[in-house]
Amino acid sequence: MSLPRRLEQVGIVVGSVLMLTLPVGFLWIFFSGPGWLDNLLIYVPGLVVGVLVALDILPVSYGQVWLFGIISWLATYFLWWILGAVDITKDQPMLLGAWVLALLVGAFAAWAKPRVRFRRSRV
Repeated sequence: MSLPRRLEQVGIVVGSVLMLTLPVGFLWIFFSGPGWLDNLLIYVPGLVVGVLVALDILPVSYGQVWLFGIISWLATYFLWWILGAVDITKDQPMLLGAWVLALLVGAFAAWAKPRVRFRRSRV
């Protein structure tokens, strides 16, 4: 395998880890274990998805990984804001449900892959 392809694969893995830590990073609210366990919960999903995408095993594009990460992260913040979650310990079931819903929104957005197309105006 060529060096440029290998570097591209490394970039895909690193980018996937970064993008998937956005939505998965909300798990720190629900789990309070040792520091190494928290890191595993936050970084391993992105590492696994990144490796699978880089090796063309997972049938999604790198752009879909980015879209899922950004949309689900924004949806989580938006839902938590709408629900007015103030007390994290008291509102854990509601926050967890909103987080799962936000992940589903992100998955749908990544699956639908919306494309913005602009029409040129004729002057």
